[in-house]
Amino acid sequence: MKKNNVLIELTPLLDVILIILFFILVQSEGRIGDFYEETREAFEAELAIYQAEMGTFIAEHAQEMEYLRGISADYNALRLGLEEDTGIILVSIASDADNSDNRWILVEADSDTTRIDLCWDNRAREDASLEFSTTLASKIQSAESTVVVLVFRFDSTRTFAADHRLVSGAIHIQRQFVQLVFAELDIRI
Repeated sequence: MKKNNVLIELTPLLDVILIILFFILVQSEGRIGDFYEETREAFEAELAIYQAEMGTFIAEHAQEMEYLRGISADYNALRLGLEEDTGIILVSIASDADNSDNRWILVEADSDTTRIDLCWDNRAREDASLEFSTTLASKIQSAESTVVVLVFRFDSTRTFAADHRLVSGAIHIQRQFVQLVFAELDIRI
């Protein structure tokens, strides 16, 4: 048996394959460049839209904040005007956010604030009730105006019913002896 010594030269075939691969890479690079440009243009268009929306939002927010500042200024002016013309007494029940057993009554009139601490001890509770009644009576008597406005503010989700009854009872007693304009506000937050 004779071996057939056929030598195939692969160099020209390999050259043709490499040339075809080169053309494919050049074409794909052109397509990738086009894809990159299209993506960049789309991103810039979306960015411009978002920036316009953000500018609109900022303008609306600034307008809303200006409106709220105006309301706050009107409220403060009204409150100051009322304080000058009438005797306003603000009574509120407050408590510690971490410990609801730490509670107190605040009585505010003529930039003078009195704090009366509350607890569950019967003797201390009676003392707090008496102190609140006398403080409230003295604030009403010291109001030099003919109209006395008493505002009782509390948060019903954080105020104990016994504390509410204590304050309401003392206010009710004062209303029997003095002409009061009374408002009770539940300020749930």
